[in-house]
Amino acid sequence: MPVILTCHWSRLRCNVCLMKTKWILSSLLLVATVAAFWFLRPTGNVGRLLGFEAHALTGEILAIGSRPPGSEGLDTARALMAKELKSAGWVVVLQEFERDTPVGKVKFANLHARFAREGDPWKKKVKGLLCAHLDSKTFNDRTFLGADDAASACAAVAVIGKLLARDKPEQAEQLELVLFDGEEAFAKDMTTLDGLYGSRHYANQWRGSDDKPGFGILLDMIGHENLSIRIPSDSPKDLAERMFSAAKEEDVAGHFGTAPTPIMDDHLPLNLVGIPTLDIIGDFSRKAWWHTTGDNESIISAESLGISIRVVLRMLDGLLLQ
Repeated sequence: MPVILTCHWSRLRCNVCLMKTKWILSSLLLVATVAAFWFLRPTGNVGRLLGFEAHALTGEILAIGSRPPGSEGLDTARALMAKELKSAGWVVVLQEFERDTPVGKVKFANLHARFAREGDPWKKKVKGLLCAHLDSKTFNDRTFLGADDAASACAAVAVIGKLLARDKPEQAEQLELVLFDGEEAFAKDMTTLDGLYGSRHYANQWRGSDDKPGFGILLDMIGHENLSIRIPSDSPKDLAERMFSAAKEEDVAGHFGTAPTPIMDDHLPLNLVGIPTLDIIGDFSRKAWWHTTGDNESIISAESLGISIRVVLRMLDGLLLQ
């Protein structure tokens, strides 16, 4: 009996040790999984790196100089953006057109891009649009770079597009990227006839269409230091709620709010043709640098760009996977 009892307790101790070993291994696996999620999610290192990447690309755009419609500078900037997107597999198309403006006839060109792992992406329906404007406002008495209005937003669109093509191609295939020309008015202030040339022309192609995208996200002035985003008061409710929810989940809700009034921007023509579009725009009315030479690279923050990109990526996770 003593021998049998000793063997019994010996086997029991072995079983206990085996259970402890399995528990330790499971715990280590859980910790590793959580750590991997933490470091690979947009909020972690990847999100911060995207901000630095967008900041660097903003600098490349600004090095070209001013980008008024019809200028060599805008052509060069457009070629740079096309190169960035093509390098990640996006198929880029220029939508060229001419319009009468207060300064005479001007030639414009919107850049839009789609992604497909196989086949022609232009023969497939997309769920959403991600947009910004590439032109800078025309000034005859100064060199206006438009760093945050809106080179930074264009850089963010390109960085998001490249990330999706690499890591989330199933989302990239459901999205069309659009860089508008002619957002800025030629006169001092924007009117219903002067400004939004590119978005009005682009939106018209969807008028009456049965397969128009289900949503749009417009980025404008999203990279300034001490980031302050104020979406228009009449923003589509669902998209606004998604943005605020994404900002809260990213722990950056304090940077996002609602303006007291509607805002005239490139989202308006899209909304008018039935594509609900959210204008994620900086609180320009409170920024002394808006439409001045102060809107240069010195006000652009990699941290702010990272915040804006993370929120958009989280929104796209919900919008493109629903």
